[in-house]
Amino acid sequence: MHIDSFFSLSNCDVEGAEYIIYGIPYDATQSFKPGSRFAPNAIREASWNLESYSNLFDVELSLVKVSDAGNINCDGSFSQILDRTESFLGKLKGFPIAIGGEHTVSIAAASKFRKVCFVVFDAHFDLRDEFDGDKFNHACTSRRIFDSGMEVVIFGVRSGTKEERRFAEDNGIKYLYSWDFDVEKAVGMVEDFDRIYVSLDMDAFDPAFAPGVSTPEPFGLSPMDFLKFFERISERIVGFDLVEVVPDSNKITQTLAARIVFEVIAAKCKDKG
Repeated sequence: MHIDSFFSLSNCDVEGAEYIIYGIPYDATQSFKPGSRFAPNAIREASWNLESYSNLFDVELSLVKVSDAGNINCDGSFSQILDRTESFLGKLKGFPIAIGGEHTVSIAAASKFRKVCFVVFDAHFDLRDEFDGDKFNHACTSRRIFDSGMEVVIFGVRSGTKEERRFAEDNGIKYLYSWDFDVEKAVGMVEDFDRIYVSLDMDAFDPAFAPGVSTPEPFGLSPMDFLKFFERISERIVGFDLVEVVPDSNKITQTLAARIVFEVIAAKCKDKG
């Protein structure tokens, strides 16, 4: 058994799981640091160094039914990956947790959901209509989600073009810059939504916390900003993905990513009582 082959919390099959972890190891459009295709297995490996008990939420995660369903086949075009992910998600009953992969994979991971609010933690607006001649590029993720008909809310942004900012303002896309982020304010911005999908681009965090990302940006959020927000709205969250980890040699970023997956499950379990 290789410890990078499945997440440490995995203890049952997909059919019986309350939470299903799966990887989408795709990074074909990354334009700065490539390598997030290696993240799913690096995060799995890092998970084995972590205790299954969440001190933060007082939940023993070894008692929770979790399944690691492996990786989506990422051969071929992005449209083929999208089709495979949609087919996979269509069979799931439990809460899906996708680990990427570049941020483009969130388009596939969120494809199961309709009439939800897409809340994304991201250093970048990702509202370009296309980048490098490709509409399915990591810099276009929030734009493609918006075009699909979902409401989009962006937290932690601190990079993007003037045109992207104007597009957000002209189209009612709510956002908070990282320096303006406040948990109470963020929770208030999504209070009208009963169903929320959360996407975490790890570059939302300051590089001091997550140095291993594709496009690092200074002046970022802390991981506790994210977890406190997630806890407050956990009962309304229907799906989650974590993307843009480029595994670093000191295993800092992939370990943080694995711990966040632990705490996301713990927060959902705590909400269930």
